[in-house]
Order: sequence, then structure tokens, then C-alpha cells
Amino acid sequence: MNKVTVCALALLLSATLSFADDKKPGISISFSSEDSRTQLAPRHNVRDARTAITTRDGAVSLLLMKDVVAVQLTDRTLAQVSSKEDPGFVEELLVAGVRWGLRKAVEVPIASIRSAEVRDGALVLTNDKNEPVFTNIKVNGTDVLRDFAPADAARFVNAFRAAKNGR
Repeated sequence: MNKVTVCALALLLSATLSFADDKKPGISISFSSEDSRTQLAPRHNVRDARTAITTRDGAVSLLLMKDVVAVQLTDRTLAQVSSKEDPGFVEELLVAGVRWGLRKAVEVPIASIRSAEVRDGALVLTNDKNEPVFTNIKVNGTDVLRDFAPADAARFVNAFRAAKNGR
């Protein structure tokens, strides 16, 4: 991931969105990837995915698209993000930037992923350098890659393997 993208993700996705009102909870996200081919991209339509799985808490979806694997917040999670009723100018600018980042996907080309497997209860994508593609994805303290139902994770792994084999 290039340095500008890393900085943008660090700024937009690592911090807790504390501008949510009392009725709708804020959201905290931490994300990291050492793979330079991960990138911020437009959100994907889940219906266009070959396979899509969602965490047990319903916060994040992992999508197997035609050429990429993407991770993005669900519509339900995005609906929880709301700003204060009467924010100041700087506050509104910051919230707008955070919303922009939250409404994106992080994706990596399938061609650069060597394998997908469930290891010790976590879904692990390994790149062609034999390193994990995603080293940390947490939403509200939940480890996303450990929060998929075992059957869903296995289904994703099987679909990924079929995609890699051209089936």
C-alpha cells in the first residue's frame, strides 16, 4: 500500500468516530496491511460478488469479486454513523472526511493472493510472498477475520480456490 493510502487509512479508519450522537453509537476501526497491492477503492455491490460473507456481528463483509477480494463495512454499520445535530465547521469537515473513508472498500487483486484458509479460527489470506494480506482488521474491538461463522469462512475459502483455479 503506498504511503499516501496508508496515511489516509490511518487518519480515516484508525480513529474512533466520536462525532456520533447519543442515539447512534460511534464506530472504531483499525486496519493494517503490509501488502503494497492493497488499496482503497469504491464500495462494491454485494450482489455482484461471486461470494460474500458477513461477520457474525453484521459489521463487515468480505467479498470475492471477479478480480479482487474486498473488505468493506456493511450498509447496516454505515447507517449507524451519524454526526452531531449542530456540529461546528471543523467538526463537520472531519466527519465528512471520515464518512468518505468509511464508504470505501479495501481491496487486493486475486492474482496477488496465493492462498485462503481458516487457521486457528481465523480466515487468513496469504500473498505471493507468503505473508498475510491483512495483518489487522478490527471494528469496534472485534477481530473481523475471526468473526466469520466457520461455515461462511469455509465457503469463502472454497470459492476463492475455485476462482484461483479458473472454475
